[in-house]
Amino acid sequence: MKNNKSSIEFYKKVASNINDAIDVKLLPKNDNTYYDIEFIKEYSNKNSNLLDLGSGTGLIINELVDNFKSITAVELFKEFSKFIIKNNKLHIINSNLLEFKSDNTYKIITMFGTAHYFDSDESLLIYKKVYSMLEDNGTFILKNQFGIQKTKTVTSSEELGDDYYAQYRELQFEIHRLKSIGFTNIEIVDIYPEEANRWDDTHFYALVCEKV
Repeated sequence: MKNNKSSIEFYKKVASNINDAIDVKLLPKNDNTYYDIEFIKEYSNKNSNLLDLGSGTGLIINELVDNFKSITAVELFKEFSKFIIKNNKLHIINSNLLEFKSDNTYKIITMFGTAHYFDSDESLLIYKKVYSMLEDNGTFILKNQFGIQKTKTVTSSEELGDDYYAQYRELQFEIHRLKSIGFTNIEIVDIYPEEANRWDDTHFYALVCEKV
């Protein structure tokens, strides 16, 4: 958990100063939540259960309550999850994703903008957990920033003015790992408008993975 601990330390500072749900975005001008919400709606079903990993302040799931039978939101920081709406269909679990486990299974599992806070080994452990918690014929949607030619690891950010761990793994490398676990029919979706991809060496994609 070495690298995830670096991310946790960074977000502890963010959590201690958060005043509004949008503050979790760090750079609110880059908020693309609208596209995330609309994309997940395409896979929603009012008879299905959704597990969302790394829910933050609920910017996405707050808008999806009416689209699912129930939503389980996993978020480490209570300072963030306090912004998630109170609804009897929505269940909040405050846990690190590396420690989270559940005997329940879900039709859809989402992980949006969270995977880069875990290194290669850590994220693989999480993907294996996802596979075990996913129903047969279920769908895992992984949206993240991926390296284009190679994996890009960041340990500090001038823009954010602080130490900041993030690993943007090369796209095909990540797909290969997901397939090695058992995921099939992995669809690559260019989820955002072109202007959202601000860097030449990384790109946002949603990977829609099936468990058959």
